[in-house]
Amino acid sequence: MNFNEKFKALRKEYNYTQEELAEELNVSRQAITKWESGEGIPDVENLKTISRLFNTTIDELVKEEKAVKFSERRYKTMKELAIDHTKHFDIKLAPAEELSIVPSGDEKVRVELISASVEKLLDVAKIKFDNRYDRLDINVKSKRAGRDLSVNLYLPEKYIEEIELNAELRSLNVTNLDVNKLEYDGKLKFLNVAGSKGKIVLNTSKSDVEAKYDAFNGILEVNMLHSTARVEIPAGTKYQAVNKGFKNTFVDAVNTKDAANIIELNGAASKLIVVEK
Repeated sequence: MNFNEKFKALRKEYNYTQEELAEELNVSRQAITKWESGEGIPDVENLKTISRLFNTTIDELVKEEKAVKFSERRYKTMKELAIDHTKHFDIKLAPAEELSIVPSGDEKVRVELISASVEKLLDVAKIKFDNRYDRLDINVKSKRAGRDLSVNLYLPEKYIEEIELNAELRSLNVTNLDVNKLEYDGKLKFLNVAGSKGKIVLNTSKSDVEAKYDAFNGILEVNMLHSTARVEIPAGTKYQAVNKGFKNTFVDAVNTKDAANIIELNGAASKLIVVEK
């Protein structure tokens, strides 16, 4: 599916007319028509806005081999909680197909569950908040939704400090997020990072993982055993390649001493491949 097809499908999924979407994106209706007809594609700034609006990633929007999943997933439920200051977010998530973390402009934490086949999601999945002064625990349990479950997590942008995430996912999508540290524990196949900066720590143990960045700003720390990580970053990105642990190797890394950005490999007998595109 091409970008124009995905873009049009997402507009309809979110119930926008062309005029309404043009106003939301601060562009002309003619631009929307052009993008949907395949006569053009938005620039990077507009792609960032579109990805944020539709809770997806730039990579998912522009890659032709990926279909838009949102239109296929019909059943949704959401739970929200208002907060009024900075929190440490501790999230425990049942096995799911994907999790998208998106900052919001208001003061509400929202957890949205989406499924293609489970109509009464709250019969099989539960969302629980445990709100303490400086910490918010979010627990999503599921009896059988499993790989049919997709989760969108909206966090108040001004209150995000650190995120601790324990899950088993195929894809983790991080969009327009500015965070001191996001630490992931569990199995993970794909990490997609768009318009974001900060430190991401992947504790994936014996799980191979692929990470894709539209821009690399910050630190990526990968901790694994007898596994392989593939990290795709824009060509020309300056970074330090830090190799720690035991019998670990970097492949195709171009180390720049004293660069602000860092790619670090920890653990044992693992390999990290850097791909610049």
